[in-house]
Amino acid sequence: MTFSKNHYEILGVSPSANSEVLRSAFRSLSKELHPDTTLLPQEEAAKRFQQVCESYELLSDPALRKVYDLNLNKENLKKEKFKIKSDFFLRNTYLEKSSIGERRPFSGGELFSLLLLGTTLLISLMVCIGFALQQGKELMVRPAWLDTSNQMVIVNRSILTHEFVATE
Repeated sequence: MTFSKNHYEILGVSPSANSEVLRSAFRSLSKELHPDTTLLPQEEAAKRFQQVCESYELLSDPALRKVYDLNLNKENLKKEKFKIKSDFFLRNTYLEKSSIGERRPFSGGELFSLLLLGTTLLISLMVCIGFALQQGKELMVRPAWLDTSNQMVIVNRSILTHEFVATE
């Protein structure tokens, strides 16, 4: 079924058409599109004939037609609002200096997730420090490769004694 056309366009009638106009449009289209009498390919004819039948079935029932018209009007209003917003955006795009747009405040859920993230980070840090202290590790450790004072003493001793032994 094609979603680009509404049921009025499929039957070729206006939204204000009465039941007689709908019935005559349905009859002419059903004669024209019936898979047994048309020159269209079998699959396409069956598909279009089914669309016409569905459209007539929906529009011939007054209650269903009223609901369909309300939904169609809502859809048209949404499209119109979107068109107005997009036109406004296109007109004002070149006037703004930044393309970031308007900033909005964080929602309650976003603030709560940031709070949970920060709390988790702090608890993880505290647990790591606790494990290190429990194992007797120092909190301020200087890496061996950075400690040059011990190596200088060994090098100086080897120069004084004329021993050139590789030390680790």
